[in-house]
Amino acid sequence: MDTARKRCNKGCETGSILSNMTIHGSRTNMQAQQQLMASVSPPAQYYCSARRAICSAILFATCIYLDVVASNVATTRWNSKLSEEQKAMPLPDILHDSFELPDAEHIIHELLRELPLALLVIVLVFGFVLPYDVMGRRNGKLMEYRRFEASTRYFETRCVLELMRALSVWVTTQADPHGLHCKNIETHTIDCIFTNFTFARCGDNLYSGHASNLLSFAVTIQTYYINLILKKRKDGSGRYLQMLATVTLWTTVLVVGFYIVISRMHYTVDVLLSFFLVPTVWLAW
Repeated sequence: MDTARKRCNKGCETGSILSNMTIHGSRTNMQAQQQLMASVSPPAQYYCSARRAICSAILFATCIYLDVVASNVATTRWNSKLSEEQKAMPLPDILHDSFELPDAEHIIHELLRELPLALLVIVLVFGFVLPYDVMGRRNGKLMEYRRFEASTRYFETRCVLELMRALSVWVTTQADPHGLHCKNIETHTIDCIFTNFTFARCGDNLYSGHASNLLSFAVTIQTYYINLILKKRKDGSGRYLQMLATVTLWTTVLVVGFYIVISRMHYTVDVLLSFFLVPTVWLAW
């Protein structure tokens, strides 16, 4: 382990040189990291990648907490600063005006929004992140550190997105799309902004955390599972599987994003911002 740590530290110094090269050359940040990993031994690869993934996960958890605090501030402001008349009048929205869902229990809407997200998590974890797939076959085509790269990239981009959302809901509170009905289905009384942990509140709308989480998992699956594993199958079916998986994935994302709006969980602009910010931050990594 000491040898791996020394090689990792040496590799980090090399990585800074490669990072400088990316500024003046055509090599991207990800390509520079992959070249760095290819130049060190497997134990050093594992140590460096695992260390960064763990640090990124801790940073991600911190960013989630800051988002929770900011959302609690927004909900407290919604509950205390807006009059009952203002709470009862959601902002005009093109999809809200055009589509009206039949009455259903709130739990039904929650399941329809959350189940696709859970399925994407299962696909990502069992398809790429774990060293063995669902069938028990070990993925030997890719270097071990690429699994850590996927986790690190997800955690770091999500941290940036959580901070963006924390800032936006902290500075501006909107009337909730549910109107006064939000009091009956979401948390609207915050005892302490630092200790109240819930992901269902009133007034923390811009932008959609549900849609951005869905998109983050989708771009991770597209990048590290569909484009890397399905596409490179040796039986000749890779291209067709990649096309089928891509169409299925993004159709699901679009349908769920649409449902998030028409079920009055968010305004249209909240979801549109998620569709713009998530790919932008992902590609900038």
